Amino acid sequence: MGDENAESSYVMHSDSELTRLTLQHEMIKDAMGGQLVIAPLDLRASSLQILDCCTADGVWIRELQSSLPPEVAKQHTFVGTDNEKSYFPHDPPKNTTYYVQDVHDPWPVEWSDRFDLVHQRLALACPGDEEATKSTIRDLIRMVKPEGWIQLVEFIEWTDDEDGPAWKDYTTCLCDMIAFIGSTVKHIDHVKDWFQDLGLVNVEEKVFEGNYGTRQDKMLQATAMKAVMMTATMILGVTSSLPQEMLRVSKDRIPNILTDLEKEMKADQTHAHWRYKVVWGRKPE
Repeated sequence: MGDENAESSYVMHSDSELTRLTLQHEMIKDAMGGQLVIAPLDLRASSLQILDCCTADGVWIRELQSSLPPEVAKQHTFVGTDNEKSYFPHDPPKNTTYYVQDVHDPWPVEWSDRFDLVHQRLALACPGDEEATKSTIRDLIRMVKPEGWIQLVEFIEWTDDEDGPAWKDYTTCLCDMIAFIGSTVKHIDHVKDWFQDLGLVNVEEKVFEGNYGTRQDKMLQATAMKAVMMTATMILGVTSSLPQEMLRVSKDRIPNILTDLEKEMKADQTHAHWRYKVVWGRKPE
């Protein structure tokens, strides 16, 4: 596993990041219809081993545990990994363990063929280029036990035609920032083929649409707005420092996006949508 004393390279790290990630989790879960696992794994089977990569504070693990009957959840073993140790819960349940692990580093050999489910969300851009990303996916698959499943969840570059101009510019800046670090949000569009090339079977993908704008549930709408503004503040802060040749939006435009985005989000009728792609596959016997 990674060096627990190593300094995190996570570009979004801040004191408020756990709040932002929790809000983001709520919005992605809503987009996915309340489902955390789309792969057809029987979560009520006994003694499952479940790994959540890039877990942050383990919110996905905790919600999965709470979605199961207590007598079922306590039989399972949950493992969360992240390169930011400070995010880990201080007193997790006995069947839940957190480890420092960078996606660039070798995984423990003893974890090979161990997990019934390997889950990762919004982290596929971390390894970098296509070759590094495929290598990371190969490592994740190696930890899936025969007949087990892997599920990846990622943002895709898309906005609705009716979405506001500030929302569209913000989305473009997010994708350009990821491109600047040598990666791309388009990796997820190749994962289905990569899974099949790497020997997985029953490979499927599904796109879910998240509404960050006006909705009947005003509490969820408020959650969406807070999530958007927190994320946009960090994203636009980073992209404002990038060279113009790396940006599709004018640098003169970037300082005004946040203010315009807040106006759009507070309008009586707000159009703001993102899509997420989920890809899952099973390791054969």
